[in-house]
Amino acid sequence: MSSPFSGFENTTLTFQVADGTYTTNVVGNRSLNYQSLIIKAVLKPPTEYSTISRYADEIQQFAGADGHAVLLEGYLVEPQVYPQGIEFLMEADIEINVAIGKPETGRFKLLPVVQSPYVVAMAIDAITPIRGIFRRN
Repeated sequence: MSSPFSGFENTTLTFQVADGTYTTNVVGNRSLNYQSLIIKAVLKPPTEYSTISRYADEIQQFAGADGHAVLLEGYLVEPQVYPQGIEFLMEADIEINVAIGKPETGRFKLLPVVQSPYVVAMAIDAITPIRGIFRRN
């Protein structure tokens, strides 16, 4: 079953997730190897002021001293559920089309979101919510 939001996606998120393998350099130090996991989503700023005010401190902290950040929320399009290895509070590279033909890039911090108990009980995986903070480069 495809997402009801197929065709409306405006965001591509690229997460770097450890793939379980290591590389050893010439002096014997091991470092994790990463793979890119891409998520397509439909995101927009929330309309409720209470949602924005709830995350105000987190938004300000993620924006930094000279940055600008905005809270975004929406639904996953492809894949329809979070892939293995993606956890809340991870950061990803983001490309979002805020206006037709005007893509913007930056960083995205994935925030925890609670799925509706009804959706969980009915095992509906076509609508998985996503919320996070977008910081422009």
